[in-house]
Amino acid sequence: MIFPLRMAAPLLSLVLAGCDSREDSVSAGLTGIDHLPDHLSVQNFSLNGTGGFQAGKGGSEVCCVSLPRSWRPDLTAVVQWNVTNWRDCGWESYERRVPVEPYEKVGHAWVHFMGDGSVRVVSSDIGPGIRVANTDYPGPHDPIPQKHPWDVYGSWASHCPPQDQPIVMERLQ
Repeated sequence: MIFPLRMAAPLLSLVLAGCDSREDSVSAGLTGIDHLPDHLSVQNFSLNGTGGFQAGKGGSEVCCVSLPRSWRPDLTAVVQWNVTNWRDCGWESYERRVPVEPYEKVGHAWVHFMGDGSVRVVSSDIGPGIRVANTDYPGPHDPIPQKHPWDVYGSWASHCPPQDQPIVMERLQ
């Protein structure tokens, strides 16, 4: 069946109107910062479905996560992550919706896994600093541990029994 041309124009305007209503977003690099104690490490994480791999001191970047061009007070992001306990041979999986901290313009996306269990998402072109905290950075200034748990506790396979699945500690409601 041939689609009548007179029906194509209204249909096309509906499709374009749907595009205009979407939020204007910008791509940004993604980095995870691991503030956890020495025997714990964030092995895998994601921000709104974009995988960031292993969080660490802030030296690794993944491209790209999408953030709204303009921050708004209700802006949140879904963060998923796995924590390996190198000392006690365990691992846990988490998922949480967290607020995105205010920003003037979209910068690099920094996901901080804090020692108290909280997660902070900061968008900034200024980085937190690895060895010395950058005082201009708008996010947390907590120390970023210089850790290598595999050197301290040995390889996971050498001292931990096999585990099929992580313990799921919390999920979004």
